This record gives sequence, C-alpha cells and structure tokens, in this order.
Amino acid sequence: DVLFGEEALKNRLALNLFRPLEHGVIKDTSEDRDFIAHFITHLISLSDPEEYDRVVAVIGAPAEASYVDKTAIFDAAAGTVNAAMIISEPFAVAYALDMIEHTLVIDIGAGTTDLCRVYGTIPSPDDQMHTEYAGDYIDNKIIEEVQSKYSGAQITKDMARRWKEQNSFVGTSTPDSPVMVDFSIEGKAMTLDITDCIQNACESIVDPIVENVKTLIAGSNPEYHEQFRRNMILAGGGSGIDGLGAMIERRLSDLGDVNVHVVDDPVRLGAMGGLRLAMEVPEEMWKNLTLASR
Repeated sequence: DVLFGEEALKNRLALNLFRPLEHGVIKDTSEDRDFIAHFITHLISLSDPEEYDRVVAVIGAPAEASYVDKTAIFDAAAGTVNAAMIISEPFAVAYALDMIEHTLVIDIGAGTTDLCRVYGTIPSPDDQMHTEYAGDYIDNKIIEEVQSKYSGAQITKDMARRWKEQNSFVGTSTPDSPVMVDFSIEGKAMTLDITDCIQNACESIVDPIVENVKTLIAGSNPEYHEQFRRNMILAGGGSGIDGLGAMIERRLSDLGDVNVHVVDDPVRLGAMGGLRLAMEVPEEMWKNLTLASR
C-alpha cells in the first residue's frame, strides 16, 4: 500500500517514508521517481478523470528549476497525463491573485523559498531566485535551538514541524502566553518553554529573503522599482508565520515605502493559479504540449 501526506505521517513507524520532492526537485533515484508517479496518479484519481477524454496538467516548479529538473518532472507525468505545462510556482501565485503587473512574489515552501519578479508574462530565469532558507530549515533550526537550551532534549523533525505550524512568530508578534511543549530529556517526560527557540528559528530565514528581494529589485528596470516595492506578495506555508510580513517590510525600509501583502489561502493558492492558467490556455496550445511529442 502507498499512503500520502498526513496519513503517511500517522503511520510512519510502519512505513518507509519518502520525500521525493525535498528541496523542490525530484531526487534521482528509482524509488523516488516511482513514488512521484504514484503521487500524480493519486492526485488525478481524486478528480474522477473517467469523466473526461483526456487529462492535462499545469505543474508548479521552484524558481530557477533547471532543465534537468523540469525534464524529470515531465518524465514523472508522462504515464498519467496527456499534456503538461511547467510554470514557476511564484508565478502561479501571482496569476491566482491577478497580480501579474510589476509584482514581486516571495513564496516560502518547505524545501525552498522562491522569489520572482512578475510583469505580465512568463518570468525568465533572470527574474527568479531561490534559497533553501525555508520551512525545512526552520524545523532543523528549532531542533538545534531547543537542544542548545535543554541539553539532552530528544526531538524529531516531525515534532519540530508541528511546533512551528502551531506557534510560529517573529519580532513583536510574541504570543500572549509562553510556548510550552512536551518532549523527553534523556527519556524523562518534560513540559518546557521554547518561545525563544521558535522565534530565533523563524527569524533565521528573514535576512536571506531580504537580501534576495533587494537583488531582484535592484536588477529590474529602475522605472518600475516603486511598483515592485509596493506590490510584494508573501505566500506559501511560511507566510503563516505571525509578524513575518511586517518584519520584511521593516528590514526593507531602507529602500523606501514597501508594502508586503500576506495571502489569505497559502496552501491552495498556487494550485488555483495553475487551474486558472489551464482553463485559459487555448486548446491549440495544449495540443502542442502533449508529452508524446516531446
């Protein structure tokens, strides 16, 4: 049997867990390629494909995904869909929001934070950057911070991820009460305060993001710098960190007036952009995107 997502995590002690898209690209092993194919088949089965003559896919890829990465994605989809298009994940976010005119997207995922200048067309490689300071990095940082504060603390990555998802914050958005969690120290059950550990871990991704934003703005047409400063989108699961949008605004204040829009539905937004694009692509273009013709 093959399980996905939360079901896989619930039963992880009885399973071999695979993260075939760790850091946003398909790992080059036969097991990971097989599980990507299983995953795509699973997604398609959820939409009752029997009702349709054929299935087409818009697949989001990280900013700066290489030709090799994209080829691996096409190969994984080849056995399950009739045609496929690969687009930048941050572009999909902007497309969903109908904010594709001089917008800068910061998309904080699990493996990567993708940044992209969007100005009305499919972005080029020069318009995009990415960093691995993202959700997985925060998880590892939480473990490091807690074990530094409490010698002998026994913590798994899944524990750190849950703490992050339930309690993440930066700057002045400190929770009303301390973040108290349960874990073992050398086998002894403890309930301890990790508020500062959560804050330090979440803030560790801010400086790399800010530096990349400055690079993308500085490298754009100077006539549009103001639009990019005023039209920033903070998306992805990491956008749910309390106070992050405001902190990024403060760290960028030396550039002038900055506005960071934090999206309302970060989990589904990229998929919504892909769906909208799929529906708006002319039928003739889909015929040219058949995997059999690659």
